[in-house]
Amino acid sequence: MKVKFFSILVSIVFIPVAMLGQYLGFYLGKILYFIYEKIMFLNMPDFLISMAPVVISGFIAGYVAAKAVQFIYKNYSINFCLIIPGLLILASLAGTLLNPESSKTTLEIISVVLREIVTLGLFYVTLKSENPNLKN
Repeated sequence: MKVKFFSILVSIVFIPVAMLGQYLGFYLGKILYFIYEKIMFLNMPDFLISMAPVVISGFIAGYVAAKAVQFIYKNYSINFCLIIPGLLILASLAGTLLNPESSKTTLEIISVVLREIVTLGLFYVTLKSENPNLKN
């Protein structure tokens, strides 16, 4: 019971760390695709140039958030660590899909949905792969 309670508590760190990871990852992705397009002169499709930095931010956010959880608490329960991040991602997806802004294109909405799925997926995979012998 103690492990499950502390797993839920430590998963609260997902919120600020994932937000910071998404922010930094987005600009890292923008820099990367700027280099691809302007310096290396690669012909990238427009949808990839606009979508990839957003998805890259999801990768970085999920990985960094999982590492923060592992750093804070070693004996975590994966299922209980996913409760708060899962609820947060569901709320974000619901807000994105149910209230699309008129200024957002379909491509931007798809990018945000992919980012959230990638963030939660990589968070889970990183927690699971680092110590597969943990109790669920």
